[in-house]
Amino acid sequence: MIVGTPGYIDPEYSEISILTKNSDVYSFGVVLFELMSSKGAIFGSLEQHFHIVEWATSKIVRGDIESIIDPRIKGQHKMNYMWKVADIALACTARRSIERPNMYNVLKDLNEAMEMETGY
Repeated sequence: MIVGTPGYIDPEYSEISILTKNSDVYSFGVVLFELMSSKGAIFGSLEQHFHIVEWATSKIVRGDIESIIDPRIKGQHKMNYMWKVADIALACTARRSIERPNMYNVLKDLNEAMEMETGY
């Protein structure tokens, strides 16, 4: 029996009941979106709640990354860095697990993002 916190469980699992290594990649992508926005995996009110992946994806697709960045960190990071992290989170949370990167590539991409941010 699989146990998990709502909002972090691979959506493909609910369709085919099989977890893969890339199920953890999905959860990591959710965490990246949480770090960028300071919102929980599921947020909102009792009447209307949102899943962070759907919320962030809709804004990023429209080119509106500014509205997902936590106001407390706006202006403290290069926008290229924020876009790179958003792209990584989008890749990690692809609907189908086969479309997600492996964690080695996620780490490599995050290191590249840090190089963009720090200039090293």
